[in-house]
Amino acid sequence: MKKPFWEKRRGGTVTTPLGFKANGMHCGIKKIKKKYDCSLIYSDTPCVAAGVFTVNRVKAWCVQHSMKVINAAKHRAILATSGNANCVNGPVGKQTVFQSVQETASLLNIAPEEVLIAQTGLIGVPFPITRLKRGLPKLVAGLSETAGGRAAKGIMTTDPRPKEVALSYYQGDTKITIGAISKGAGMVHPNMATMLCFITTDAAITKPLLRRAVRHASDDTFNQIAIDNDQSTNDMMLALANGAAGNALIQKVDKDYHHFREALEEVCRLMAYAMISDGEGVSHVCTIRLSGAKNPTDAEKAARHIANSMLFKTMLAGADPNWGRIVAAIGASGVDFNLGLTSISFEDVNVVNNGKLRALNLPKARKVLQKKSYNLNVVIGKGRGRAEFITSDLTQKYVSINGSYS
Repeated sequence: MKKPFWEKRRGGTVTTPLGFKANGMHCGIKKIKKKYDCSLIYSDTPCVAAGVFTVNRVKAWCVQHSMKVINAAKHRAILATSGNANCVNGPVGKQTVFQSVQETASLLNIAPEEVLIAQTGLIGVPFPITRLKRGLPKLVAGLSETAGGRAAKGIMTTDPRPKEVALSYYQGDTKITIGAISKGAGMVHPNMATMLCFITTDAAITKPLLRRAVRHASDDTFNQIAIDNDQSTNDMMLALANGAAGNALIQKVDKDYHHFREALEEVCRLMAYAMISDGEGVSHVCTIRLSGAKNPTDAEKAARHIANSMLFKTMLAGADPNWGRIVAAIGASGVDFNLGLTSISFEDVNVVNNGKLRALNLPKARKVLQKKSYNLNVVIGKGRGRAEFITSDLTQKYVSINGSYS
C-alpha cells in the first residue's frame, strides 16, 4: 500500500496550523455550567474563506448570515455556539446574529463581515443573547494557540467526545498544515452532511481554488455518510486559509493544488468517520464498498440506498447477517443489477456468491457484525462503477435520546 505523503499530527487541532488561535467556554446557553457552549477561532492575519451549507430550505439565521458574508474578500474569525439553534424563532433570531457578530468584531477590532457564525442545538426557542454577550469578552481574552481543544468542546451537543485532527505535508521545502474540529451526532445525512466542521490551514491558496477544494472534499467525505435520514437546518463546513506557511501561492489546478486537495480530503475523511463513530446511540459502524455497477452514479445510488435503509441499520444493530435486507435495498434503489452476479461479504466472509447463499458462513458473518466497525463488500455486476459509503446502526438508545431531546 502506498504510504501517504501527509503526516498526522499527534494532538492536532484547529490551532496547529500557524497563525491561528482559539478558545471555548461556558457562557450560559446550556444550563449545566460544566458544559461548554461557545467557541471562537481567530487568525492573526486575514484569511480567504470557503464554505458548504445545508440545502434544507429552512435555514437558521446563522446559516443565512454566513452564506452571505462568505463572499467577502477576507475573513478573520468563526464564532460558534451550541445548545440553541437560533432557528425558526422569528426576527429576533436574526437580530441575535447581528448583535453576536457586531460584538465579536468589536472585541477583536476587525470588520463585522470578517466574522462567520455557526450555531447548533434546539430549534424554535429564543436565543439567550444577553448571556452570550456577557461571555464574549472572556472568550476573546482567552484566545490561545493551545486552546483548540476547548473550541472543539464548545460546539458539542450530544457528541460523547470532542472531535479534532491536524495533518501536515510539504510543498517543496515548505510545511503546510491543515487542522479541523467538528460535531455531529444526530441528524447526519448527506447534502451537505449534517454537522458543523471548521477547518484551518496555513496554506497560501486563492479563494476560488479553496472553494473548489472544499466542495470536492465535502462531496467525497461528508456527503458519503449517514446516521439517520434527517438533515438539519444549521449545518455548515467552513474553511479558513491564512497563508502563514509561506508556500508559493496555489493559484492553478496543478500538482500543488491536488496535493492540498488530497490532504484536505483526508482531514474531512477523518472527521466524517469520527462523527459516525460518535453518533447518537451508535454501536456499529459499517463501511459499504459497492462495485460492479454500470457507472459511478449507479454505484453511489445503490450504496446510499443500502446505507439509509432502516431495516439494514436495525440489522446492524442486531448483528444479524440478513443479506436479504441488502438485496432488497439495492432493488429499491432502482439501479440495474444482476442478482446472478451479486456477491455479498462481511469483511472477508462471503455469504452470497453470484446470487447463491453460502449458509455455512453465516455464523462467521455474525461474529464480524459484532465488531465496532467493519466493511460490507457488495458486487452487483461486472461494470466499472464503484462507490463507498459509511453508515451506522440504529439502536434503541438513538430513539431514547431523540425521544426526549427538548
